[in-house]
Amino acid sequence: MTEIPSINLSLYARTDVGIVRNGNEDNFLILDLSTGRCLTAMDEEPKTVLQSPQGYFGTLLAVSDGMGGALAGEVASRMAVETVRDLMLRLQSHPVHAEIPFPERLRVAIEQANETIHEESLSNPLHKGLGATFTAVATDGVDAYFAQVGDSRAYLIRRGSIHRITKDQSLVQQLIDAGQITEEEAETHSYRNVILQALGAHSVVNVEMNTISLCHLDILVICSDGLSGKISETEIADMVTDAADFQSAAERLIELANLRGGEDNITVVIAQFTGSPLAEAKIGAVSPVSLIRSPASPTQLNWQSVKEVSVKTDRGAADERPAPPEKVIPFTSPVERTRRERGLTNDLSDRRGPITAVFGVDDLAPPPALPDQAPPQNRRPAPLLASVSSPSKLIPRLKQTLFSAVILVSLTFFGMGVATYFKRQENARIEQEMQLNTQKEIQVTNLRQRLVGLRNDLEMELPGKPWLKSRVPSLEDQLDRLSARIDEVSRMDAKSTTQIDQACTEINQELKNIELELKNMKGFLPRGLSVRDPVRI
Repeated sequence: MTEIPSINLSLYARTDVGIVRNGNEDNFLILDLSTGRCLTAMDEEPKTVLQSPQGYFGTLLAVSDGMGGALAGEVASRMAVETVRDLMLRLQSHPVHAEIPFPERLRVAIEQANETIHEESLSNPLHKGLGATFTAVATDGVDAYFAQVGDSRAYLIRRGSIHRITKDQSLVQQLIDAGQITEEEAETHSYRNVILQALGAHSVVNVEMNTISLCHLDILVICSDGLSGKISETEIADMVTDAADFQSAAERLIELANLRGGEDNITVVIAQFTGSPLAEAKIGAVSPVSLIRSPASPTQLNWQSVKEVSVKTDRGAADERPAPPEKVIPFTSPVERTRRERGLTNDLSDRRGPITAVFGVDDLAPPPALPDQAPPQNRRPAPLLASVSSPSKLIPRLKQTLFSAVILVSLTFFGMGVATYFKRQENARIEQEMQLNTQKEIQVTNLRQRLVGLRNDLEMELPGKPWLKSRVPSLEDQLDRLSARIDEVSRMDAKSTTQIDQACTEINQELKNIELELKNMKGFLPRGLSVRDPVRI
């Protein structure tokens, strides 16, 4: 078997519940695909930075942020991590599925995890609304493959400069791409927590993938939005490169995120690659290459199909592979993951159930006496019943006092009920407006994406026929007109749902017509036309 030059890895991962939430819905994965050695959030935190050579089958790193509230988010992230972990090991050891290219095996494993979580969400009422983000980096030799679902992030630190490799699948990222808001405005946007994709949300998921070639001393940082939402990219690069080791770097990053609020769970995985097979890094921009889904990648895995094949490696070597690992071996011993006791806090964002009032110790103390109400120094306090001349007058007086107290309490509760009713009505109105605005933003963003795609198609070289090229200016004018109409829709009141839906339908139809015409111009057969039918030119 051909000797493969050694690439050495330094690894560390840590997750933290934050200072507001009472449960940790994040998870992470470090998996040596050659030995089966594995580390997740369910295992004991490593005492030191892990040192390991990259084996023949590579390494997989991932972070998953669960959603669903209560226990459901924790279940989703754990299912995502464990499903991808087990499938990656099983795929590479299968006599047929091992022939799937390395990055496509990662894509297929994530797609199967999405299907598993989605089925659990539909079948188990306790896990309704189950979902999780998933950001992964799989390394094979000098190549690193990035997979993205949701808004967790993967960064590359090269020669002190940091580069974000993944792109958030979020509403604000779509608005940034469309030029409607800036990066700075996105940090405080009211819909900054709205993501467009998550594992388990739908039966089908689009895994966005890209790849880069690793260099000597490259550092990868994968984190959940609990970290990236609190610390800037420059700060992450400075803290990782200045730290004595990756363990102290992870601790400092989590500590800073908690100091800045700690409203969300915080997870970070740090890995550095060194070795002679890796090229020396150069200063400059890093340009990941996008990877589209291969038509040959299976959507359903048939584990019963077995055939004799001459196994070839992904690197093109004709030698047989070494024996893949048969099972997962934890780097550290597993631990019982407990939900921490909630401490006293003024932040009520994670409370479950209604809250009618919050009192402090000072609210229960008697008010201090005013200066003009102080009792005279030389006067004894009057007897309690000095003004009552006889018991016969005391009973009516007590009845009158009791009746007044009942009326006062009744009015107080009535006022509280009226205030609560109007507050609920106002909250319902605000929530409805937010939903309508989100729906409109998504419709407009989708239309803008299709329009940008058609503009890119127009820039591609057309077959050499003058009459085809003469149509390009006309199509560009149509796209400009549709862009102006989309701007008008974006300015419409979100409450005008009927007008917005009608306008979006009309724009969408015109875009479809332009798309069909472009396909015809480029020589694609229209739908419904058999390839065996004669085509008149």
